[in-house]
Amino acid sequence: MGLQGDTTGEWFRRAQQVLVSGVSSGFRYWGDDDTLVIDRGEGAHVYDMDGARYIDYQLGFGPVILGHAQPEVVAAVAEACAAGTTFAMTNAREVMAAEKVQAAVGYVDRLRFTNTGTEATMHAVRLARGYTGRELVVKFEGCYHGVHDYVLFSTASASPHHLGSRRSPVPLQASSGIPAAIRDTIRTVPYNDLDAMERLFRSNPGRIAAILAEPMMGNCFGIMPEPGFLEGLRRICDEHGSLLIFDEVKTGFRIAFGGAQQVFGVTPDLGTFAKSMGNGFPVAAIGGRREIMEAWARGGVSQAGTYSGNGVAVAAAAATLDLLATGEPHARIERTGRALMEGIAGICADAGVAAHLLGHPSMFGLFFADEPPHDFRDTPNHDADLYEAVVQGMIRRGVMPVDDGLEPWFVSAAHSEEDVATTLTAFEEALAAALA
Repeated sequence: MGLQGDTTGEWFRRAQQVLVSGVSSGFRYWGDDDTLVIDRGEGAHVYDMDGARYIDYQLGFGPVILGHAQPEVVAAVAEACAAGTTFAMTNAREVMAAEKVQAAVGYVDRLRFTNTGTEATMHAVRLARGYTGRELVVKFEGCYHGVHDYVLFSTASASPHHLGSRRSPVPLQASSGIPAAIRDTIRTVPYNDLDAMERLFRSNPGRIAAILAEPMMGNCFGIMPEPGFLEGLRRICDEHGSLLIFDEVKTGFRIAFGGAQQVFGVTPDLGTFAKSMGNGFPVAAIGGRREIMEAWARGGVSQAGTYSGNGVAVAAAAATLDLLATGEPHARIERTGRALMEGIAGICADAGVAAHLLGHPSMFGLFFADEPPHDFRDTPNHDADLYEAVVQGMIRRGVMPVDDGLEPWFVSAAHSEEDVATTLTAFEEALAAALA
C-alpha cells in the first residue's frame, strides 16, 4: 500500500497529466503510489491533500529554517507584493536586504542577488574564470552545486565505483545533453584529500581558476571537513593565484548566522547563498571580495537576471535575516538538532546497530556502517536498504526525512520538544520493524 490517500492520489494523477512524472523537480518523484501532493505547511509540519500531517525534516530540501508560513516573513512578502514586485531598476528593499547579507557574512564586500542556488554557482564559476583568465574549475566528488552544465560531474548520484583511482579521478558526467567540451574544464578530487588537491595543482600550473567547495557535504550525509582541510584549500589557492569559492547554498545562514566562515574560521574569496536566506522564497546571492566582484562592473563578464532582486524575494530575505540575527532561531535549532542526533545515536546503540550521526545539528546525516565516511568514496559502506526501510517506516508514522540517506535531515526553529519525542519514538519503532 502506497503513501497516497484517495484525495492525494487523485491530485497526483491530475499532476501527471500536466507535469512530467507529476513533479517539477526529479528529486520529488517517489513512485506512482508514494509521491505526495502537499496542501499546506505550518511551522514544522506539512499536510497532504487528505489532511495527513507529517513532521517535516525535508523543509523543501533545506530552505525553511524558521518554519513554514512564518508570520513575519509572510507579512513582509505581502507588503512587498502590494508595492509592486519586479522593476527594471534597483528597489529599496533590495538595498536593505543586501546590507543585511553583508552585515551577516564578514567576507562579503559586494554582492548581487539572483533567484536560485543553481544560478548563484553558475555566475560564481563564470566570474572566477573571467577574473583569473583561466578555465579549469575543481569540484569535489559527491558534491552537488546545482543543475547547470559547469558542475554536473561526479555528483552524489554517481556510482563511487566508477570514479577512477584516487590519484587520477575521472569526472563522471551526471546527465546527457552536456557538451563534451565542458568536461575538459572540470577536475574532480575526493573530499578531505589535500594530497590529491596538491597533485592536481602541480600537474596544472597556472590553469586552475577556482576550487568550488561545500564547507560541509550537503548531499553526502553531512560529511564534515577534517581538521586543516579547509585551511589547506585556502593555502593552495593563495599559493597558485586561484580563487576559493564556498558554495553555501545549504550551509549559509543555516549552520550559523555568519555561515561557514563563522563555524570553521576560513575565509573564501567568493560565496554563494540561497535556501535559508529566504525561508523558502526563491532568493539567492553571490558575494565576496570587492576587487573580484567589481569584474562585473568593469564589463566583459556577464551577469544579469530579470527577476534578480525582485521585491518579494528580497523582502523575504530581509525578514528572515532580521529574525536570524536575534540568535534565538539558531539556539532553538541547536538544541533540537542535538537532541535528535543524540537520541537517534542512543536508539541505534541500544539496538546493536552500528551507526554514525554526521554533520551539524541544523543539517545532519545518519550513516549505517561500522566506520564513518570521510568522503563520497566511502558511501557504499552504508546500509542503504536498512536506512530506506527505517525512513519509510517513519513516514508511515507521520515523520518525514528524505528517504535517500545522502540528503541530510534539516531542522527548523519551529520544531518542538514534542516533535523530537514523536520523531524518536517513530525512529525506534521503524528501526525495530526493519530489523525484525
